[in-house]
Amino acid sequence: MRGSAKYGVLFVVVLVAAIVFGAYGVVVVNFAYEREVGGYIRNAYEVNKPENMISELNKAVTGMHRLGLTDEMFAAYVPWERTPDRSMGFQYEYIAQLINRTESVILWRTLAYSGNSTPETLADVYEQKMDNLRSFMTEGCSDRLVCTDWIARDVYYVYRATPFYFGWLFGLGAALGLLMSLGLFAYVNLGAMWRAARVRPPLPMEVLTRLRRWVILPLYLLSLVLMGLPFLLGAIRP
Repeated sequence: MRGSAKYGVLFVVVLVAAIVFGAYGVVVVNFAYEREVGGYIRNAYEVNKPENMISELNKAVTGMHRLGLTDEMFAAYVPWERTPDRSMGFQYEYIAQLINRTESVILWRTLAYSGNSTPETLADVYEQKMDNLRSFMTEGCSDRLVCTDWIARDVYYVYRATPFYFGWLFGLGAALGLLMSLGLFAYVNLGAMWRAARVRPPLPMEVLTRLRRWVILPLYLLSLVLMGLPFLLGAIRP
């Protein structure tokens, strides 16, 4: 098998592996978290009854326990980033505070509607209190994101799906390396085609050969190493 054919086969194999890796991350890994935690957090944000909000938050906490996320875990891979504000203990405490705030809205509603206030005024205040709860759930995020569970999400990826925690970072570097090597490889083979057609290539064949040996192949190997690093880090996770 010629060198170009071997390179082409390897490129296709790596491309297929990358596609399978990405698809597995979305269909299996991310879905497992969304099914147990993320979906309930978004439900809690969307509902307009405090009782339902508490129910959804409790389901999210149950899902966190079901995923094995314990108090001593941190939303960080390296030791110097494991600060108290990134611990699962704080995550559970944060949700407990949110539930307490929601229960206070229930208490206010019970007392207010038993008084002499007009229904219109009570409705406005009630909506404002629910909006305040939602604001607390999105604190530190944009208005379109519900980040109540950001610690739990990162903890899940660090401890339960480590390769996917680093996959985007090293995957981007690997993709750039592969694209660069593919472009240079096409250029080198184009030079070989020009030579076979007795057309003078832009660079001497000796230069093209060195380019393939000392630039294209190292880039390709570097890309493979970057693709394998997330799995190595997963094997030595905390």
